[in-house]
Amino acid sequence: MSKPKLRALPLLTAINIFIIDFAFAILHVLLKPTGLEPAVAAFCVGNLFGIVLPYFGVIAAVARIILKPVLDWIAFPGAYESLILDKARLWVGLWAALNIVVACSDSSHRCVDGADYRPRTGIVAKAAEAFFDTNYEYLKMTVVPWDKSADLPSNRKYIFACHPHGIHCTPLFLFHRKGSPFDKRFPGICENKLSGLAASVMFKIPGVREVFLSLPYIDASRSVAEAALKANRSLFVCTGSGEESLLTTKGEDILVLSRRKGFVRLALAYGCDIVPIFGVGNSDLFKTYSWGMGVRMWLQKKLHISIPIFHGRYLTPLPYRVPVTVIVGEPLKVPTPKVYGEQPDDAVVEEYLKKYIEKVKEVHKKHAHGRKLQII
Repeated sequence: MSKPKLRALPLLTAINIFIIDFAFAILHVLLKPTGLEPAVAAFCVGNLFGIVLPYFGVIAAVARIILKPVLDWIAFPGAYESLILDKARLWVGLWAALNIVVACSDSSHRCVDGADYRPRTGIVAKAAEAFFDTNYEYLKMTVVPWDKSADLPSNRKYIFACHPHGIHCTPLFLFHRKGSPFDKRFPGICENKLSGLAASVMFKIPGVREVFLSLPYIDASRSVAEAALKANRSLFVCTGSGEESLLTTKGEDILVLSRRKGFVRLALAYGCDIVPIFGVGNSDLFKTYSWGMGVRMWLQKKLHISIPIFHGRYLTPLPYRVPVTVIVGEPLKVPTPKVYGEQPDDAVVEEYLKKYIEKVKEVHKKHAHGRKLQII
């Protein structure tokens, strides 16, 4: 069987992905013998927006190791210090400006063709993947289906709705690639035209955008989601988005769901079963604070900028070591649309949203062991 063609990425984006992979490959090699790898990997994920730090660290190291002897030999002794170090701010500024230009102009996150799991080939990419896989170990992440004999035929289309968002929606990790705990339990889905939806802003932040584009994510706009479903793709999405992230409270599960009709509307229009995914423990990975909630909620609703205030262990982005049990609920079957892609009546959308919420409540009651659930 021929390999599917993956979406094309800008050259600079591909270079950045390699640099980030190189950074984490080094961490894998250095930390695996020490037993610290899972904690450091979890720290890197918890500090997602700080991922540019090891990225620039690798650039600096490569520049020092490769450029210094080359420049000193080609130009003159001390050329590296004179041309690079003394003008470091200029080079960093130019590199950052180039990345910003690419991030603002690139539209690959809106391309659904080939937005699939990108097999990790080569020593560097495989080592980087092994580094991130230790997140499953740190979080003690397990997958529990609704029934021991549960099955999700890979030839059907699904919308996997993940809850709760938490600071980071860790249940989404399970859909990124082949070989994840979800893929092992339900083989054939993660490698079969499956894409995740992520907020547009994630594809505009240098460093962060490379992480999302190296995984099967596309823009969460309705037009892109519809294009993916028309292309016979399945989707995974955290339905509560940034608003739910701001409301994260340790010890309870708060879902922004009663007004979230978009994913239900898409499922009804394109005949996708909706699969509830609930990460029990995901809300407990960080301590959160409500300081300035009014202003932060305004920013989220008006500008789609979510700024949670949180910390993990030792006041760092390292998550508390709380097991995350990911429950895969029984799919909510939807009727086959009379006209493929035709928008359903609002009354039907409301009906199926209520049915879905009841399914989520059932899953939570059965598996969350008395935790408080609030749906707003």
